[in-house]
Amino acid sequence: MNEGTKKESFHQGNLRLVLQQVINNAPISRIEIARNLGMNKSSITTLYNEVDEMGYLKEIGSGEASKMGGRKPTLVTINDKYGYTVSVDLGYRHLHIMSNLLNGESIGYERIEINSRDILDIVDIINKQIQTINADMDTENGLLGIAFSIHGVVYENQISKSPFWDVKDVDLKQIFEDKYHVPVILENEANLSAVYERDFNAAQNENNILSVSIHKGIGAGIILNRHLYHGFKGAAGEIGSSLMFTDIDEQNQYNFDKVENYCSEDAIIENIQRQKNITGLDRDGLEKLLRDGDKDTQRVIDLFIAAISRVIYNASVSFSPEKIFINSRLMEDIPEIFTAIQTTTKSLDMVPELYLTKHSNYATLLGACSMITHHVLGLDDYNLVFSGHDNK
Repeated sequence: MNEGTKKESFHQGNLRLVLQQVINNAPISRIEIARNLGMNKSSITTLYNEVDEMGYLKEIGSGEASKMGGRKPTLVTINDKYGYTVSVDLGYRHLHIMSNLLNGESIGYERIEINSRDILDIVDIINKQIQTINADMDTENGLLGIAFSIHGVVYENQISKSPFWDVKDVDLKQIFEDKYHVPVILENEANLSAVYERDFNAAQNENNILSVSIHKGIGAGIILNRHLYHGFKGAAGEIGSSLMFTDIDEQNQYNFDKVENYCSEDAIIENIQRQKNITGLDRDGLEKLLRDGDKDTQRVIDLFIAAISRVIYNASVSFSPEKIFINSRLMEDIPEIFTAIQTTTKSLDMVPELYLTKHSNYATLLGACSMITHHVLGLDDYNLVFSGHDNK
């Protein structure tokens, strides 16, 4: 790298640092940016003006003057009219679609029931939604990027394994990049739940966290040293596919089964249906059975609590996180289950405090928002803290 290239690279890095300061600390003044970055005011003014010319900044008034007096500093934040991103959660029964400004603020959300299992039909639905969002938006640069939350293994922006969808030869990244001419990112939904906790929620001071996602299946998002850990070919965190000991058969052979066959929400419901010889049970029906003191249901839930506590313990021993988050609509609706898991794991060494993800249906979308926002701003390797989202 020649001297000119080095200087340009250094300059671009400083521009990104200024932009990072504005996102993480808005409203903020140039004086505060200079102090935080350890740079002199004249250097920051030059960088600030360049970032401002790119259209990213919006001045919002004056701050307090220093104790020495003088002019009040001008406060700045991210320009909410610059553009927006779209995030799509490609679930089993529903599509969830959210649009966000660059500060992470949610400006639109739709939940759409899926009646077709054909991926091309789903692509058409997503296109119609994006076109509707485009028509309603009034921003300077329009759509900036799209991110997909995938319930499956993602490797190099491709779906390599999906239990819910036959993606055939459909390349979601290519389809949407060709149509909208913006960057497109695909990521595993449990990973995005972990990104949400790191960038939006309660883990902004921790370097190592684990987010266990319990829905139709079970997976884990792993943040190590504030970076998302993907493992070999993106398969890290597929704890639902790991094996757990179940019993010993008549031939004294050990029997094993997949964790998700005991610890997923679907597994719980299917087990209760078998116990009670019923069909059509949903989360509301499960909650009613528990409230009514149904012994079969309580027995299944107790088994789940014991099993998932062991899974959490094993994951904690493997990765030694500072915090563990549980993303589960079932536990949001029935918090007593989460409380029982907390109580069980507190008696185990090497398990940190557990936290329940609030508004779990938004978590993966906001994690996707964070990833695509990092990317479109050229800040992929920078820590960003978002506080402008709307947890409805």
